[in-house]
Amino acid sequence: MPSRVSKVLAASIAAVLLAVPALAAAPDKPRHDDIRKLLVLTGAGQLGVQTAQQMMVSLRPLIPKAPESFWREFAARLDPDELVEMVVPIYAKHLSAQDVKDLIAFYQSPAGKHLTAAQPLILQESMAAGQAWGQKIAQDLVRTAKAQGFEVKNL
Repeated sequence: MPSRVSKVLAASIAAVLLAVPALAAAPDKPRHDDIRKLLVLTGAGQLGVQTAQQMMVSLRPLIPKAPESFWREFAARLDPDELVEMVVPIYAKHLSAQDVKDLIAFYQSPAGKHLTAAQPLILQESMAAGQAWGQKIAQDLVRTAKAQGFEVKNL
């Protein structure tokens, strides 16, 4: 049977262990809040949703009988804040608190605001360019493989 001292000691250790993560996380809260502000300023969450919506267009052939309402309802479930919360620790890992503050200052400037406004079109056009480039590479790969006598299967 445990003594009163061992119970108090165990409870104290448990309290310290439970408090350590909270203490460790507290200094990062202002930095994480700044990162969230940066992500809002850059429109990162909305860009993620836009990318997911474009991806859904390519997924439509997988569910050909799904009505348009299915796709609208699914798209409405996309939550940009979910993506933001997933990437906050990634930004924190790679950017200092000062980096984040400097980026916030940039994205609050006229040039930063212009970049943010143009970013959805830049992303859309870049994805189209990347897709065209990928098709070109695939065609060149198949042509090169056939020229060297390799069998090429249809996917």
